[in-house]
Amino acid sequence: MLLVAFVGLTGFALLVQAIVMLVAFLTMRKSIASLHSNVEEMRASIGPILHQSKETIERVAPKIESIAADIAEMTRTAKEQTARISFTTDEILARVHRQTSRVDNMVSNVVDGVEHASNVVSDSVTRPVRQITALLASAKAFITVLATGRRPEREVDMVTDQDMFV
Repeated sequence: MLLVAFVGLTGFALLVQAIVMLVAFLTMRKSIASLHSNVEEMRASIGPILHQSKETIERVAPKIESIAADIAEMTRTAKEQTARISFTTDEILARVHRQTSRVDNMVSNVVDGVEHASNVVSDSVTRPVRQITALLASAKAFITVLATGRRPEREVDMVTDQDMFV
């Protein structure tokens, strides 16, 4: 009898387990069906967006490639122009340096010539004036000696304390 009760209890447990498994199976099937319908809705809504995105990318891709090529060309041209401008600027600066050196030499030569001419004119004017002044001084001294019979006294320059600088 105990064996029959134990077999009955085991059979009942297997029956309960089978029912639980059946309920789990049905619940899983219902969940999978719901999930499948949600995925289909998502595909239906995302499909056109992906299709439009793909078409847009296909239309825009050549333009982007063209723009990238144009930017690369502009960069290359800018580098070439910069190199040309740099070369031209260096050449202009070298020419300006040569010209300023030439102008400096010319101005120096002119100033030296003017200074030499000034010295020549100064010597040619002051030499006769000094000679005439010396001649007049000697004539005055000669007349003074003839008139008075003695030499004129020289004035001695005295330096005072006020004139000294410490």
